[in-house]
Amino acid sequence: MKKTRKTSTSKLPTSGRIGRLAKIIVSEVGVSKARQIMKGADKFDQLNPSARADYIREMIRRMKQMIGVAKTRKILVLCGRMCCGATTRKLAVKTIQGSKSLKDFINRLNKRHIGGGRLKLKDKNTITGGYDRCYCGMVSKTRTPFPTATYCSCSSGWYKQLSETALGRPVEVKILQSIISGSKTCEFVIKISKK
Repeated sequence: MKKTRKTSTSKLPTSGRIGRLAKIIVSEVGVSKARQIMKGADKFDQLNPSARADYIREMIRRMKQMIGVAKTRKILVLCGRMCCGATTRKLAVKTIQGSKSLKDFINRLNKRHIGGGRLKLKDKNTITGGYDRCYCGMVSKTRTPFPTATYCSCSSGWYKQLSETALGRPVEVKILQSIISGSKTCEFVIKISKK
């Protein structure tokens, strides 16, 4: 008799940030792996903020173990791109259209506190930015630091979406440090493609 592999029957969430993340994971790795990665996610909304962060930490560990760090980062970047909503993207486009230069654009974003409010033009193709607090409601109340900044690839995706929408050019975003992994601030470098 052939043994059949048992698949988790827990439902994947379909709403909120966790539902958006579930949809992206399914699209990238399929339902079966998504259920394994997101084991217990159907009870996510019932958890308190600290327990939600614990759940996400463990989910990221499973994801990296099952599909590797590169694929995990890709999924989180996609999630972050979706977090940068239509209203923010439209505002970024409107802001750059009314700006005299890239420096002026960055100053205008900072005045509106978009992107953390402390973006700086390092050179003509490099912007630095960051946050003084974690804005992600799924992990901001963590009591235990995350072992790496992998989860913050989501923020990289957010910066990537905002920058590429406004500038009309590809950008690469690098995480330098992360609050949830023990730093006092989140820091990023945004490299703008020369076209």
